[in-house]
Amino acid sequence: MTLANKRTMLLASAAMGCMTAFSPAQAANSSSAPTESGQAAGGAGAAQSASEAEVGEIIVTAQKRAQSVNDVGLSITAVSGDVLASRGVSDPTELTKLVSGFNYNETATGSPVYSIRGVGYQDSSIASSPAVTVYVDEVPIPYSGGTLGAALDIERVEVLKGPQGTLFGGNATGGAINYIAAKPSDQLTAGVNWEFGRFATSNLTGFVGGPVADTLSIRVSGRWLKSGSWQRSYTRDDKIGEQDQLYGRINADWRPIDKLKVQLSVNGWRDHSESQAGQLIAIQPALPGVPVDPGLTAYPLAPEKARAADWDPGRNYRHRDSYKQASGRLDYEVSDDLTLTSISSYQVYKRRSPNDLDATSRPLAFQVSSGKIKTFFQELRASMTVAGTGNVTVGANYQYDKIDELNQYASTAGTVVVIAGDSFNTQNSQSAKSKGIFASGDIPIISRLSIVGGVRYSKTDRDYTGCSKDTGDGTAAAAFSALTGVNAQPGECFTIQPNGQPGLFASSLNEDNISWRAGLNYKLDRNLLLYANVSRGYKAGAYQSLAAATSTSLAPVVQEQLTAYEAGFKAGLFDRLLQLNGAAFYYDYADKQIRGIILDPLFGGLEAIVNIPKSRVRGFELSASLRPLSGLSISSSVTHVDSKVRGSFIGLSPASVVSDFKGQAFPYTPKWSGNTDVEYRWALNDRLQAVLGATATYNSRTNGGFGEDPTYRIRGYTLVDLRAEIEGDDGKWRFGVWGRNITNEYYWYTATRASDTGIRFAGMPATYGINLAFRY
Repeated sequence: MTLANKRTMLLASAAMGCMTAFSPAQAANSSSAPTESGQAAGGAGAAQSASEAEVGEIIVTAQKRAQSVNDVGLSITAVSGDVLASRGVSDPTELTKLVSGFNYNETATGSPVYSIRGVGYQDSSIASSPAVTVYVDEVPIPYSGGTLGAALDIERVEVLKGPQGTLFGGNATGGAINYIAAKPSDQLTAGVNWEFGRFATSNLTGFVGGPVADTLSIRVSGRWLKSGSWQRSYTRDDKIGEQDQLYGRINADWRPIDKLKVQLSVNGWRDHSESQAGQLIAIQPALPGVPVDPGLTAYPLAPEKARAADWDPGRNYRHRDSYKQASGRLDYEVSDDLTLTSISSYQVYKRRSPNDLDATSRPLAFQVSSGKIKTFFQELRASMTVAGTGNVTVGANYQYDKIDELNQYASTAGTVVVIAGDSFNTQNSQSAKSKGIFASGDIPIISRLSIVGGVRYSKTDRDYTGCSKDTGDGTAAAAFSALTGVNAQPGECFTIQPNGQPGLFASSLNEDNISWRAGLNYKLDRNLLLYANVSRGYKAGAYQSLAAATSTSLAPVVQEQLTAYEAGFKAGLFDRLLQLNGAAFYYDYADKQIRGIILDPLFGGLEAIVNIPKSRVRGFELSASLRPLSGLSISSSVTHVDSKVRGSFIGLSPASVVSDFKGQAFPYTPKWSGNTDVEYRWALNDRLQAVLGATATYNSRTNGGFGEDPTYRIRGYTLVDLRAEIEGDDGKWRFGVWGRNITNEYYWYTATRASDTGIRFAGMPATYGINLAFRY
């Protein structure tokens, strides 16, 4: 068969694939995705199109050394910074456009939640360690609230699926997202991108870098995002939803001697945006039998429009969130076969997030969530080449977190007034020490066959103090004392302790575990890899951050354990015109941590983290990258996830209905997800190139809680983005137009119970705009 005939055949196949890409009949795995390996995002090489590298050699560092993605027996999605920018992906929340099986939602207080293949952690506390951890240059951002600026000025992002405990800085049951920042070069480079769109959204990014001495290079980058309000009240003339974010990063590379490389980074961001307002979907009093606010019983539910919402008027909803981090990495080449590495970082995350929890203009539930986290991280490791092409890494790391959290709650019309008056606070302080030692390796056994594995011992000690507390005006103490008969005092804790008296709850949680991975990689030929893995990962236990009448409500959940079985392939076919990857997986869960609801004897149904004794996830993925014609690239991926509670699990639905959830699927876990991107690039003349592209993203329906209550159903949706650009053949300038969610699909990603109401958060409506970029 001639090359032309092969391309014709593959083009026809791709067209059929695009039509069926999101059909449940198609098996799916997103093991890899388009990337331009080794190219700094936004650099002078930006003229190289994604389509000309889609199925070329993709270099990743997922195993802490440079390898072709087709030689790594893991499910990895790797995407370049240029591809992220062209598809409008500017932070981790938008990776759904590129990574099938990856999902994002927010809690009622705006905390981000990332999940992969149904493995996530639904909690609103800033102190919640995620199931999917985000890294920048292998430096962990241990709490999801701090991840907003991770995608600034990056070379690429690598998303690893499945338990991670032997490769990166800490344990994670769901996966790891590692951003590789664009590094300084040995030549002067600079660039600026400006994007302007609907709602007066202005997104300005830029960088400048180059050598400042023979052995020292620096790169400075920044981003400023500003927009007007995008949400509108459906009961009065009012708006909300402004964005105001500022980011910055300084990277320095220093080579004082040939064998020593030093990388220093200082980065941070601040967010003064307004909180997103919720949409009212149900009226469900938290305390049955308590009179309901008359203004609530007749309150209209929100219309099914993305911009429609409601909130208390006259309040300030602007965040005061910030993040600062300094990190350093030293790599010393002892010999050609041995490298020593040290990674150090110190970071501070601050949050002040005001939120209307009831999605009405009634004063039912207003909360200001604030807190501060200080984290120190240190890792030391040695990497050795063995058996010619094999590699072994051994090391240890240490992390210390100091966390202070305060939630200020106000209500003059909610049913909770009966218990705690017009206002009360919940507060907690935590300190956590995590220590680990690890080893991993990839060692050839015979020709084409290698064994991979790793082991890690982790120990985490967490100390906690917390309570619900009177604000100082005495109203909460008086209401609580009248209801319970305890002697609560103004300005003091009123949570009832085991001795029957109000006070501060103190506790410690000390846990350890051994996570591991074992697998085989078999290279049938240069372009075909078969692999199989068995791994076990853990997520540390956690304390509650909620209104607690009694200390029993603040009891911690224990660590969760996930044992994963996975087998897959990575194949470059038809002279590498087609890259096809697939995998099947089975996850066996013990003590899965999940957001549920507990029945507090005074506060009624409260959201809380609970353990599911036994559960499982099984599924499969398929991804394909095709370049049938010069300039044309097609990539598609689909993931199927079937989650299930095994055995009996008694709990509460979002409507506080006691049920056994045996056999039910996890909340926020769609069975099908996928994405397809098509891009065509051609020369207009000898000086100009044109680009047309389209991206479709799909998620099937899921639910915001157990119980399969249709009130909290999150229906399936498909989002379609379009882009068109003209650029100079030297890559020094680019102009384009774009549209996102061009069909104006109404969808929502969160549905939850808060106070006396059920609410949901809608996704953005159709947006459109222009972009302009210059490079030097």
